Amino acid sequence: MATNASEKPDWRAIALDKKQRQEQSIPKNWIITQPEKGRLDVLGVPAECGLLTPRELEITNEVDVAVLLSKLARGEWSSVEVTTAYYKRAIVAHQLVCT
Repeated sequence: MATNASEKPDWRAIALDKKQRQEQSIPKNWIITQPEKGRLDVLGVPAECGLLTPRELEITNEVDVAVLLSKLARGEWSSVEVTTAYYKRAIVAHQLVCT
């Protein structure tokens, strides 16, 4: 049986529904204030937005995987702490690019 094109949900409505559900999945206390319109360099937003603690910024700013693994192995950082820090940083990035 052929489906009439008018019976298909509009892709815009589907996209809007998905976006709304995605936004609702972000913990309310993790929602950041958007930077001013026209700001092109948003690299400083994770440090400026107030969501990440100084320790979480330290964790997520570490670019050397060997250092990260070493701090985990020595118990300086817990796996929960590292995972939460990266999750929060990802949520900030998501909010910056998916507006």
